[in-house]
Amino acid sequence: MIINLIIVLVLAVILLTIWLNFRHNDVKWSDRKIDIAKLDFPRDFLWGAATSAYQVEGACDQNDWSVWERSFAENANPRIKGGQKPGLAADHWNRYRNDIDLLRQMGGNAYRFSVEWSKVCPGPGVWDRRVIDHYIEKCAYLNENGAKPFVTLHHFTIPAWLFERGGFEHPDSVNYFSDFVYKMAEALGPYVDYWATINEPAVYAMMGWVRGIFPPGKQDPGLAARVLNNLLKAHFQAYHAIHETDQSDADGDGVPCKVGIVKNITIFDPARKWWLPDWVGAKILHHLFNQSVLEAFLTDRFAFNLKNIVNFSQKIPGLSDTLDWIGLNYYTQYLCKPDRKSDFKIKMYPSQKAAQTDMGWAVYPAGLYRALQMIRLPGVPIYITENGIATEDETLRQDFILKHVEAIREAMLDSCDVRGYFYRSLLDNFEWVEGFDKRFGLYHVDFETQKRTLKDGAQIYKEIIHARGHKK
Repeated sequence: MIINLIIVLVLAVILLTIWLNFRHNDVKWSDRKIDIAKLDFPRDFLWGAATSAYQVEGACDQNDWSVWERSFAENANPRIKGGQKPGLAADHWNRYRNDIDLLRQMGGNAYRFSVEWSKVCPGPGVWDRRVIDHYIEKCAYLNENGAKPFVTLHHFTIPAWLFERGGFEHPDSVNYFSDFVYKMAEALGPYVDYWATINEPAVYAMMGWVRGIFPPGKQDPGLAARVLNNLLKAHFQAYHAIHETDQSDADGDGVPCKVGIVKNITIFDPARKWWLPDWVGAKILHHLFNQSVLEAFLTDRFAFNLKNIVNFSQKIPGLSDTLDWIGLNYYTQYLCKPDRKSDFKIKMYPSQKAAQTDMGWAVYPAGLYRALQMIRLPGVPIYITENGIATEDETLRQDFILKHVEAIREAMLDSCDVRGYFYRSLLDNFEWVEGFDKRFGLYHVDFETQKRTLKDGAQIYKEIIHARGHKK
C-alpha cells in the first residue's frame, strides 16, 4: 500500500511538472537583425524618458533618503555604496530646461518625472510656494516645447517629518499623501493630464521592509504587507482627489486627467524546469512581487500570503475602478530555487547564459513581452514607464534598446494596448543605494562639470523615434 502511494505521488509530481512546463509562457526570440523601418508604431505613440526627483534634482535634503544616506548599517558600513551622497546629483532642478531640450532633440514627445514631496511640503501643513511655482514652470515649459508631462507623485521618497512618524507603516500616511495630491492637482492640473500616483509599490515595500536596504531598513514581511496595503489605499484616495480637482484639459483631447499607478514586473522562472520545488519558488515570488498588487485591482482585495511567514488580506472597495492607465516598469528576469538562507527561503539569481548589466541583471528582452501580457487589465491602456540598462558597454545599450522596442511591437501585434515607452533614465543619476556608480542615462553626466553628452548606445533610440509613425 505504501509503495503504491509513493508511486502515485511521484506520478502526480511528474504530471504537475509537465503541466507547468506546458503552461509556461516562455517566449523564444531569434537573433535576427532588426530593421528599424519595420518597427511600425502608431503616430500618436509616446516616446520619452524618465527620471525621479531625488536621483537627478539635487538638494533633496529633507526626505527619508537624506536621513538614510547619513546613517550606518549595523556592521558600521554606510547605507549608500562608498558613503556617497547625491548632493547636486545631475542639478536637474536648475538645468531642467536644457535637459528637456535634449529630450526634444532626440525626438522625445513625453517626459516622466516626479515631484519631490519633501520640497513641496517641508512640514505638516506647510507648503512652499516657490517650489510649487518651480514645478508649474517645468510643466509649462514641457507643454510649450511639445512634450507631455507625466507626473509621478510618490517615487520612493517621503518627507523626513513623515518618516519620523512611521511613514507608510502608519495609516495617517494615506491622508497626508492625499493632502499633497490635492495641492499638486490644483497647482499642476492646468498643465498636466497624465498622473502616476505611486511608483513601484511592491519594490518600495520589499526593499524597505523585507530586504532592509531602503529606508527604514526593516526585515518584517508583515509590515511590508501593511505598507503595501496603505500604498494601495493612498492610490485610491489620490485617484479620486485628482479627478475631483483637475478639471483642466491640458492637451486638448477632451479628457482633463488620466490617473494610473506604476507597477514593476520582474520575471521569475524556475532554475530547473524539471524540478517542482523550483517551480513553487518562482510562483511564490511571482505572487508576492507581481500578482498580489495586480489581483487587488481586479478583485478589490489585497492579499499577501506566505505560509508560516505572513498572512494578510484586506478589502479595498472600489479599487478596481481607479485605473485610467497602468505603467509598467520592466528590467530583468530571475531564476529561482529553494534556499533556506535567502529572503522567503528562495534564492533568485540571473541566468548566466544572458548578457549582464552593471547591476548584475540579466538582459532578457522577451521578458518585456511577457510582462506586457501579464499586466493587461480589461480596458486599461499600458505605458512602459521605465525600461533601461546600466552599462558602460554602449554596444550592449544599443542592443538592449532595439530588442526591447521590438518586444513592445510584438506585444502590440498580439493585442496589447501599449501607448508609450519611457527609457530610464534620461540622465545618469544617483542610483539609490548604488550611488553614482551605475549609469542608466541616455546622456552621460560628468558630475564634476554637469556636462551632458549623448551616449553612443543611445543614438539608436533617436533613430527609432525619428523613424516612428509609419501607420496610424
